[in-house]
Amino acid sequence: MRHWKRAAALAVSAFALADVAHAQDAPQTVQAAAESAVQTFEPTFFARFNPVTAYDMVRQLPGFSIDNGNSLRGFGATAGNVLIDGQRPSTKAISISDELSRIAARDVARIEIISASAAGDVDVRGFTEIANVVLKEATGVQESTTFAGLLYYSGDHLSERVGATRSWKGKDFSARLQLQGTALAQRAETDTTFFTGRSTPAGTREEFGQQYLGELLINGSLNWSPTPRDTLNVNARIMPRSFNVQSGATDRTTAGTPTRYIADDYSEEDILYLDIGGDWEHRLSPENSLKLITVNSQLSWRPQELFEVFPSTGPRALATRINSENKRGEHVLRGVWTAKPNADHTIEIGLEAAFNYLDTDRSIENAIGAGPFVAQVLPVASTRVEELRGEAFINDTWRINPQWTLEAGFTFEASRITQTGDEQRDREFTYPKPRLVATWQPTAEDKVTFGVTRTVAQLNFSEFASSFQLVQNQTTIGNPDLQPAQTTQVFAQWRKQLGARGSVQTRVFYDKIDDVQDFVVLQNGLSLNTGAGNIGEGTRWGAEFEITYPLDDFGIKGGLVKVVTNGRESEVTDPITGQDRPIANDFTFGANVEFRQDIPEMKIAWGGDYTFPGGEAYAFRLNEIQRRDYDHGDLDLFIETTYWQGLTVRVAVDNVGDSPIWLDRNFYSPSRLTSNVISSREFREQTSGPLFQLSVSGSF
Repeated sequence: MRHWKRAAALAVSAFALADVAHAQDAPQTVQAAAESAVQTFEPTFFARFNPVTAYDMVRQLPGFSIDNGNSLRGFGATAGNVLIDGQRPSTKAISISDELSRIAARDVARIEIISASAAGDVDVRGFTEIANVVLKEATGVQESTTFAGLLYYSGDHLSERVGATRSWKGKDFSARLQLQGTALAQRAETDTTFFTGRSTPAGTREEFGQQYLGELLINGSLNWSPTPRDTLNVNARIMPRSFNVQSGATDRTTAGTPTRYIADDYSEEDILYLDIGGDWEHRLSPENSLKLITVNSQLSWRPQELFEVFPSTGPRALATRINSENKRGEHVLRGVWTAKPNADHTIEIGLEAAFNYLDTDRSIENAIGAGPFVAQVLPVASTRVEELRGEAFINDTWRINPQWTLEAGFTFEASRITQTGDEQRDREFTYPKPRLVATWQPTAEDKVTFGVTRTVAQLNFSEFASSFQLVQNQTTIGNPDLQPAQTTQVFAQWRKQLGARGSVQTRVFYDKIDDVQDFVVLQNGLSLNTGAGNIGEGTRWGAEFEITYPLDDFGIKGGLVKVVTNGRESEVTDPITGQDRPIANDFTFGANVEFRQDIPEMKIAWGGDYTFPGGEAYAFRLNEIQRRDYDHGDLDLFIETTYWQGLTVRVAVDNVGDSPIWLDRNFYSPSRLTSNVISSREFREQTSGPLFQLSVSGSF
């Protein structure tokens, strides 16, 4: 309940500011509301922010937040809410935020915010509002380059990232090539207190984890219009990586005497990402077009881990060695016919086919003392999961009148999941996915949206195979019977524009979830284990509030504040106890306050943001309940300057107060099936320290 009070307090502040702005502006007519269906922002609007890339510009749009897309099944359901010259990148691997970061701000002619009612043949993909970045036209070949260098310093380690994007644009084509290298080192430290029962101290553990990541990214794209009716887009990515985590821990008695040492060396060898996608659009007439889209990706990697335990004195006591070989891929082909039978209707009809797979081969070996490693039997250790899916869809955007817009859509999906190897399964699924959204715009500043949608979650194929967390002593058994969760959401949203730079909005929602994904009890021979699975029907409901408001009227010239807060509750029946409890990993509260002040005459901007500690989130396993929380909020600060022509230099520090993450693990012996009394407990407090950053970016 206290989290709802926090959300309500911030929401009241938001509405108070909204009332101030509303008193200053007179209501506009219905005709003005119709004309505001497309809002245009010229480069002069963004000049005060000194943008280097298109991403810097889009993130300053009043009342607009970039959505990189959801983790849902299919290509169509994962689209973000930003277009580039009216087109979506034909890729799932590269987010729209990354695409925008490769476009120089000086190449942007304008940015439009388009309501669905005015979208025409633009691919809205279910959003009631989208942003369209319109690039400048070129008569000859124009070239530009954006670059960025970034230094991180955290935990006595220095990390680097440097990259550049070269762009070419002509009358009928554009191309981009990006190169980026990353060397990242990150350290986290965890202090654990062990208890017998709920509160009797039994010892402590000091733990560290040191990560190293090396990455080379090569990314390219090509857009070509060979005829006035045809447009071809191609994009590709290759990214080799190296990854290693070295962990260590010291266990002590309550008096501080060391009892044992733990060493864990985890690495991923031969990591390689490969992606290629593209689309071809042919305009049959001004009112009709056909578009074909393909997405293809593949990832291969070989995890290896050596876990060792040593007594306080003497040689190694025991060791565990895990070796894996993994390969994952996705291939999608989508066809869409878009038609405008009249000025008020836009209809989309299409088909999509997809093939996804994950191939995992994992072995585990144990050794006692200095003895040899002996192979251990592990259920669902080696398996291949394949999914063949097809769907047909139809969408209609109908502008009933200047005030009302109705979006209706229906998708029918059929799929087959086949698992071979240690487990043999062959299952078929069908899912209807309807969508209905109504938008009412009584004035140019106000917009009210009501909707009901049904979505199907993307399955994580890795949960079909068994996995381990050796330091925390957790084993999760793979489940070949796992099904995707399906969510029916009912929502309502109100948004009000507050002048040129401000907005306020609120949203309420209610979710009904079928086949909630969570941990379940699985039979492994004569023993019971925790595994991924489905636990039946659940519900989730909540509210979100957001306000962006310029502070010039309060004497802070060029200042802007943004407040975002949300509260949510959820409920599902625990499969072990039969009692109602929250859905796993659902945080009950979130809030962030962001401030920025631009001082153009001094060529500087400064500000920061504070993220309030969220409410608790829980996880429920066979023999334990975990509670995750934060000690206090996270404060980030920055200052940047454009003093040097063509450059933006930024100095920032994140996590100023070194906000700890709390993990409270309560164990039940032998399991929660037979006991509701806590037999032992671990309280873990993880810190990573402040993160200092120096970045230099620019374009030419």
